[in-house]
Formats: sequence, structure tokens, C-alpha cells
Amino acid sequence: MTHGRFRCLLTTVESDAHFWNLIYLEKLIQEHGAEVRNLGNCTPVDLVVEELAAYQPDLLVVSSVNGHGYYGARELLGRIHLAGLDVPCVVGGKLTTSASDNDRVRRDLLAHGFTDVFVDENAVEQFRGFLRFGIGFGFAQWRAEAPVVAPWDSPEHVLNLSPGR
Repeated sequence: MTHGRFRCLLTTVESDAHFWNLIYLEKLIQEHGAEVRNLGNCTPVDLVVEELAAYQPDLLVVSSVNGHGYYGARELLGRIHLAGLDVPCVVGGKLTTSASDNDRVRRDLLAHGFTDVFVDENAVEQFRGFLRFGIGFGFAQWRAEAPVVAPWDSPEHVLNLSPGR
């Protein structure tokens, strides 16, 4: 990254046929000084891995709006790690079909190795903040806010279903 300019690879997951979100993000990221390579919709995992190796971007952005991006994002990041590639990766959009799963999904994807996960009504503003930070300090330096742990997801919460209760 030089003088605030950076290279970004933009993609979605294999199951997502939507394209408008990618066009919006491409323009948004370009407004922040990036050279963006947009791989389009229904992007095969192998293509993303090949492009990461060839293009060597400063950032990978994965967007999904079909409600099934969570599984595709996990698969994609796993394959990136298997290929030995090290690039800050963020994901966002509608990753599940239920907004009540957002906190759990965010926790899991962060634990899996995503730099950050943008899923709620403030996702675009949070992503803009991430871009500003990354331009100034480097995307790898970003530390995501701790994900929310719902009481029913905490290790202390044990559901006792033994007979007689």
C-alpha cells in the first residue's frame, strides 16, 4: 500500500448470484482510493484463491446477500489458508437467513480467521471506518470489536433436559 492507495480483490461466494452489491462495494472501495478487481457473482473458490495469489491485493472483501454466505465464507477462508495465502479478509452482507443468527455467525467467522465481519444495520458505516483505518494503519492492524455472546450461547448456560425436570 502506497500513499493511501491499495489493491482490493472483491468477490462473493459460489452460491450468491447477486451482482448489485458488488457494484455498490466496488464504487465505495474505489472512493477510498483502491484499485478494485471485482470477480463478479457466483465466484468459484478456486478462482478466488488463484486471483489472490496472482493479484496479491492488500485486502479481500467478500459480500453475500442471498442469506447463505456464512457457509461459503467459511469454505473460502479455509481454502485460502490451505493455499498458504495471508491477506486481510473481511466479509459482510446478509450471511444467514435469520438476523437472530448474526452474532453467532460473526463470532464463528472471526474465530475462523476473518479480519472483521459486517452484518448489522450499521454494516456499511462500520466498513467505511474499517477502510479509513486500513488506509492509515494497514488492514492487518485492525482489531474487530468483540462479538456479542448471547446468554443462551455462553458456556455457562447449560440446558438440563434430564428426565423428571
